[in-house]
Amino acid sequence: MANALPLVPTDVDERVSLVRLHGEACFHCGAVNKTLRTAGHVVVRGSTRVWQIVTCGCRAA
Repeated sequence: MANALPLVPTDVDERVSLVRLHGEACFHCGAVNKTLRTAGHVVVRGSTRVWQIVTCGCRAA
């Protein structure tokens, strides 16, 4: 995939929980007791740090 463009992280509101940003809970619903899978990357509005997030599958990608 040499011609593939890099994915741009989603910009999220600064009120998102740090637990969700650290990948310890589903980014969408906050579940911690389900199997969590990588769901992409986000950037908190006003910051430059890229966070890798996880999901339990509660929402379609």
